[in-house]
Amino acid sequence: MSLSLSLVSVRTLVVGFSSLIMSVAPAHGAIIGTFDVGVGSNAASIQFDQEDGDGYIFNVRWDALHYTSWDAIIDIDAALDSVSITYQTFSWGYFLTGVTIDGDTNYGVGDLWPIENYWHFWVHDTGSWMQAQFGASDRILTNGLSDAWVFGSSALPQIVPAPGAMALTLLSLATCRARRRSDHMKASRAH
Repeated sequence: MSLSLSLVSVRTLVVGFSSLIMSVAPAHGAIIGTFDVGVGSNAASIQFDQEDGDGYIFNVRWDALHYTSWDAIIDIDAALDSVSITYQTFSWGYFLTGVTIDGDTNYGVGDLWPIENYWHFWVHDTGSWMQAQFGASDRILTNGLSDAWVFGSSALPQIVPAPGAMALTLLSLATCRARRRSDHMKASRAH
């Protein structure tokens, strides 16, 4: 196998792998904001995926015992002027009705059947996301856990791309572009 054929094969492999990585990310939106809230030795993430596809992650820190996912939501609301949370209180707990983040708003109480106009609660302990079978006020957070809220859909929360995945994709695209430019320069010198 010639060296140029080998480079083409490597380039094809890198571009194909990069395309695969990018195809895993949801096409409907992106994580467009990340916020840090609180102080403490424990940390968990609370993610909100709006109906328009915009996603927001809140990295919450705390030291209190028996800190719930609902406590985290209340702390997020209290800590950031750009966030507004609305909810209803019932004897069994709280029902999240509205979330506004940087002017991006979704509100619903599940009253437009078959449209799912309410916030779906998801938990991620180990492995994969699972739709919660309990409320956020019953969810005791521990260090490293992730919870998410998705509005208007029972779809999984958006995947947060690993920092290295995006770097690998950008590197592979730059390498391919540089190689293509080099091939064009060699071809023009040959004529």
